[in-house]
Amino acid sequence: MASQVSKPKVWRRGYGLISLALGVMVLTVILGTVSPGAARDPLLEVLIRKGVLTPQEASQVELEAKDLEKEREQKVAKEVTKSVEKNADKLVPKALKDLQIKFLGYVDYSLGERPIRDNTGRYKGQQNSYNQFDLTRAYITIQKKITPWMSARATLDRHRPGGNDYEVRFKYYYAELRPPNLGFLTDMKSEIGMGHMPWLDFEEHINPYRCQGTMAIERAGIFNSADLGVSLRGYFGGRLPESKVVIGDSHYDGLYGSWHIGVYNGASYHNRENNDNKVVEYRVTLRPLPYYRWLAGLQLSYFGLYGKGNDSINTYATLANVAPLSTNNNYFADWVTHLVMLSYQNPWVIFTGQYYAAKGGQEGRRVDPTGSALWGHGFSFFGNVRFPWWERRLNLFARFDYYDADKDNEYYPSAMYHKYIAGLAYELYKKNLLLLVFETTNYGRNIHDWPGWNGTRSYLTRPDRFNTGLDDDTRFQMVYQIYF
Repeated sequence: MASQVSKPKVWRRGYGLISLALGVMVLTVILGTVSPGAARDPLLEVLIRKGVLTPQEASQVELEAKDLEKEREQKVAKEVTKSVEKNADKLVPKALKDLQIKFLGYVDYSLGERPIRDNTGRYKGQQNSYNQFDLTRAYITIQKKITPWMSARATLDRHRPGGNDYEVRFKYYYAELRPPNLGFLTDMKSEIGMGHMPWLDFEEHINPYRCQGTMAIERAGIFNSADLGVSLRGYFGGRLPESKVVIGDSHYDGLYGSWHIGVYNGASYHNRENNDNKVVEYRVTLRPLPYYRWLAGLQLSYFGLYGKGNDSINTYATLANVAPLSTNNNYFADWVTHLVMLSYQNPWVIFTGQYYAAKGGQEGRRVDPTGSALWGHGFSFFGNVRFPWWERRLNLFARFDYYDADKDNEYYPSAMYHKYIAGLAYELYKKNLLLLVFETTNYGRNIHDWPGWNGTRSYLTRPDRFNTGLDDDTRFQMVYQIYF
């Protein structure tokens, strides 16, 4: 009889202990576990005192409960993330999907001396001071991806005609179409509208200091960066793997190089078309050793251009205050350009060396007294070294330009200038730069540099017309590049 009574007691006791243990586990999962160093859960303490659990078993229960809670939290987080991603398109207005807005600005302060301009020219020995702040660029760019193969871009920039109020004008305004790959020709893009010309956008993604001033061939007044027309560009053989790590940049990172061809008005983005000629431009860049890490950044580029200058030679004669050069007011001088450049990039060093020969120029002003376009030539070297200190933000760079507008000395024996640039650049944060620069330009006697300086848009004149040339152009420059 005793044995019959004891069984229910044992059963009830076991059932009670099991229920109590399950209750503790459920309660632990719901309320969380005790952090290390804190008091143990009171229910677990009771089970330990009654001998149901050892301290080691109680600790194991706590760890298992903590793991269960982590799994629950991760599951909830995944479900929330999945729900947000699923409904993201519904939360963003259709007009704002795949829309980007970017800002790029250059705030410039220059201190130094430049040749004076008056109504008849700039004379050696007469200078005035820079000592001024200027806003040399103020891009506002809007880009919209319409479909996977079609997008559009509009970029506004500042313009200061005659040195007066700042005005706004379009720098870029184009549709971009992306055709499928064609064998070895990959990653193609076509720009229709006011788009990039083939050369300067490419060079400015190797030389990162456009904020200091224009590149060598633009500084010489041969051409600038944008024009109305249609173009097609792409890569050879796909993209260079991990280009940001290997060469320090992900732009124009074709595995075996890149290419760009276009047909344009020839007037650029800031002039109207004055003739019915169209200008053909193209660039071919080869990357011979993409799989050798320290040589992957080596590239050889060629750029070619064929067309007519935008201004008639008599328009030039009027601006230069000389007699008409032709009885035909619709005669436009030839404009031909050839450029070759060797470049090298890695995360620590950048180097470029280029030579160019140009007959005439974009504005049709490089002509002799008969109106025939002159052959000019020039070369430029640029180098940049990134220091390993201060989180690799500090750079030292230098550049030398030489340009002669009459390389054969047919009429202007001293139509050249030499330009020297050296400075420091500090990257504050993701393309936000601070530059400290010294720049000086030495002019030949035949440079009549109106209305720009530093060689840009130069006219040519015989020294006996003004009896003298331009004095040196020298400045210390501080530039802040704003990017976001």
